[in-house]
Amino acid sequence: MPTSIPTRILVAPSGFKESLSPEGVCQAVAAGVRRLLPGAVVVELPLVDGGEGSAATMARATGGDLVTTRVTGPVGDPVDSYLARLG
Repeated sequence: MPTSIPTRILVAPSGFKESLSPEGVCQAVAAGVRRLLPGAVVVELPLVDGGEGSAATMARATGGDLVTTRVTGPVGDPVDSYLARLG
């Protein structure tokens, strides 16, 4: 007797600049997919392109956090920055 394999859908968006974070887009799209295909297995994977918010998104996706540190800026002055410590 054949076994039914559930539909699997990967939701892997980047964010919408100054509007929604990658996580926000994932949640909205996944909610729509689940409403239309209640039996589907939906996997959410927010993506980043290296731009603003990338470190925060990677930290949240892995259960990590952001660490504030002082670095040398583009003209040699010290500036505050942060890095993602992955979980």
